[in-house]
Amino acid sequence: MTALMNAINKNNRLLVEQLIQNGADVDELDANQDAPLVIAAYKGYNEIVKLLLEAGADVRAVDPGMKATALHAAAYAGRTEAAKLLIEYNIDINKQGPYNGYTALHDAIWQDNVDIVKLLLAANSDLSLLSNDGKSPLDFAKSRNRKEIVALIQSKLGK
Repeated sequence: MTALMNAINKNNRLLVEQLIQNGADVDELDANQDAPLVIAAYKGYNEIVKLLLEAGADVRAVDPGMKATALHAAAYAGRTEAAKLLIEYNIDINKQGPYNGYTALHDAIWQDNVDIVKLLLAANSDLSLLSNDGKSPLDFAKSRNRKEIVALIQSKLGK
């Protein structure tokens, strides 16, 4: 495990900051091929997410398993503040995972993370994108019986 990833996993903001100042590569993958930004976003370590983004971390970094971005990870885990930071740093909110075709919005719906759904809708997520099994975010929300999310999406669509 890299020193930076070790500090991130311990949520040690001061050490992360020190490592960055000393030239640590903010995009260096650890032995598991995990990207620092993806892990910090997934865990909701918002101060560390901010430090990584300010240091130029690549918002296109993906996890080794699903090839999902940090925004997917934040959306899945319900990390609203991390998701806000990533959106502020122009992460592609409509990036689809290659295996399931899910966007971050699909992941938020899957886990019933209503606040992140609201955030992504406000950021103008593309509601026409289909997962690999042909489901739009609205279809997916209906299939998961996410009534509140269905209402939010329908409101956004003007239905």
